[in-house]
Amino acid sequence: MKNQRGFTIIEVIIAIVVLTVGLLGLVTTAALVTRMIGQGQRSAVAATFATQQAEQLRAGGCLARTDGSASLNRGSAVAAQTTWTWTTVTATTYRLTLATRYPTVQNRTRTDTTETTLSCLR
Repeated sequence: MKNQRGFTIIEVIIAIVVLTVGLLGLVTTAALVTRMIGQGQRSAVAATFATQQAEQLRAGGCLARTDGSASLNRGSAVAAQTTWTWTTVTATTYRLTLATRYPTVQNRTRTDTTETTLSCLR
């Protein structure tokens, strides 16, 4: 018998199976990361819009407080919609509650709520 070197066919098949399983795991993870990046982008746009609305409302909140809503459009699609309500806490303190709705994947929506308190001196 000759002393032969190399891999057997069984070893090669097992190596290919292990490599294939690893690559499938990477592809699945890449798809999940892509979806998460998209969700994060939509969430960031909605949070920025809500922050801008809150700052505008806080600027005039001691003079006039009316409930309302506003929408952020990207082309013909609504990227985010914010609804706000004012609540009187004390004679000089008011609570502003913002509820921001934005689309997620598969035509679903998500709502994030933010609250802040405004103190007014008379």
